[in-house]
Amino acid sequence: MSDNADWNDENTRLVCELFAEQVTAHNRSGTHLNKSGYKNVMEKFKDKTGLDYSRRQFKNKWDKMRREYANWKRLVKETGLGWDNEKKTYTAPDSRWKQLNKDYPGINKFKDGPLQFEELKTIMFEDIRNSGDDHWAPSSGAAPASQQDADPDEADDRDEDCDDNEASDDCDEYSPEPSRGKRPAPANRKDKGKKPKTSGGHWVQKELSKLVSLSARSTASCESLAKKDESSGCSIKDVMALVRECGAVPGTKEHFIASQVFVKRAEREMFLTLETPEERFQWLSMKHMWMTRNDSSM
Repeated sequence: MSDNADWNDENTRLVCELFAEQVTAHNRSGTHLNKSGYKNVMEKFKDKTGLDYSRRQFKNKWDKMRREYANWKRLVKETGLGWDNEKKTYTAPDSRWKQLNKDYPGINKFKDGPLQFEELKTIMFEDIRNSGDDHWAPSSGAAPASQQDADPDEADDRDEDCDDNEASDDCDEYSPEPSRGKRPAPANRKDKGKKPKTSGGHWVQKELSKLVSLSARSTASCESLAKKDESSGCSIKDVMALVRECGAVPGTKEHFIASQVFVKRAEREMFLTLETPEERFQWLSMKHMWMTRNDSSM
C-alpha cells in the first residue's frame, strides 16, 4: 500500500473521471461516495495505474477537490474581479486576494490558473456545493455522521489507525469504574412532588426518523429527475458534449461560460433548441459577452 498518494495531473484527471462515473451511477450518498462507489474507484484506479491507494486516500482527495471547487464557484459570484485570457482565471489586486484567502482559505491558488477538470468536478460536486456535513439538507441523501450511525468504512479507517498505533492511549477502550462516593438510593424510595426525569433522546430519535424518511423520498425524486434528464438528452454531460462539438473546447471563453450556465436546466433546454453547431457556438459567444457586460456594470 502506498504511503503517499501521487496526484499528478494524469492521476488527478483519471480519479475525477472515476468519481464522476460513480456519481452518475448514483453511488454517492450525501456528500461522499458510498461503499460501492469507493470500491469501484479503488479497483479501476489500480487497474489503470498499478497504484494501490486506500479508501482514506481517495476520500482525502475528494474532500480537497470539493473545497477547491467551492472556492472557484465563489470567485464566479465575486464582483469587481477581472479576467486573464491567457491564464484563464480571475484577476484582482493583491490586497483583494489576501482578503479572499482569509475568508476562504486556499482560494488564492487561482491567481495562477483556473480550476482543473471543471467539467468533471461539476458532475461530482455541483448539486452538493451548498450543503455540507455540518449543514445537512434532506435532498443531499443520507444524514451526516452526527445524525445517524457512523459509516462502517469510516470505522474501518479508525481501526486501521489503531492497528498502526496499538500502544496509543487514544485507541484503548475506556470503561469508567462505578462511583464509590455515594450509596445507591433504595429501590422503593419515591421522590415526592417531583416529576420523573425524561431524556430528550426519544424526541430527537423521532424527529430524526422523520428527516431520514423525508430524505429517502427526496433522494428518490432527485434520482427520478436525473434519469429523466439523461433519457431526454438534457443532462449536463450530454449538453457539454454538444458544446465541444460546436467548437467550444476547454480553455475557450465559450466553453467556460457553458460550464457556468448549464448547471441550470432551463439554460440547457434553451441551448438544445438551436439546431446547428454554428448557431450554438454563436449563442455561447453572445452569452459570454452579455454576462461579462452585465457583471462589469454591477
